[in-house]
Amino acid sequence: MSVNSGAAGTGYAVFDIETTGLSVHPDSIVEIAVVHVDALGTITGTWDTLLRPRSGVGPTWVHGITDSMVRDAPRFSDIAGHLYELFAGRIAVAHNLPGFDGRFVTAHFDEVGIEASAIKRGVCTLKTARRLLPGPPHKLENCCERVGIDLSDAHQALADTVATAQLLGHFIRSGARLDGAVVPLRPLLPLPAQRAPIEQVFRPRVTVLS
Repeated sequence: MSVNSGAAGTGYAVFDIETTGLSVHPDSIVEIAVVHVDALGTITGTWDTLLRPRSGVGPTWVHGITDSMVRDAPRFSDIAGHLYELFAGRIAVAHNLPGFDGRFVTAHFDEVGIEASAIKRGVCTLKTARRLLPGPPHKLENCCERVGIDLSDAHQALADTVATAQLLGHFIRSGARLDGAVVPLRPLLPLPAQRAPIEQVFRPRVTVLS
């Protein structure tokens, strides 16, 4: 299904994850980032955090995350409410949304009792890129190179999410039709009382994007 870019003025929640491997299980995300993009394709906010799995972090040689880096990081259940709020009222976006990121995130929300299946029905920039950009390959770094987006620190969740958000913005500003469904996530009610500010719960990498 294709949708008009910026449909009905709805904003987007672009996200990317790093995982312990390719298998989905309730404890397999070690980093997640979310970037808000408005209906015109402009980035309006960024958040990211490391997550502490109960077993090892997996392929450090891919994502650069070590066990010591996540020692004081929250578990997914600790940040689930905050994270859902970053998606609520927005259309989820990822590069390979249904095939990877969406499957992992919705499984983790399911594990903590939050229904978030609309995430998997959002916009997939990989599908849109396959239709509009020359290739293959259509990995994120290839797509970014083709449209002049600088992607440094690949396989860091925030860097990849910012690049995906910029790719989404490129498609929106070019008037392209986005591949996915207009399914904003509903607000999560009731909200837990007196929760700590997101800055006290999320634990981003030490590396800061320049």
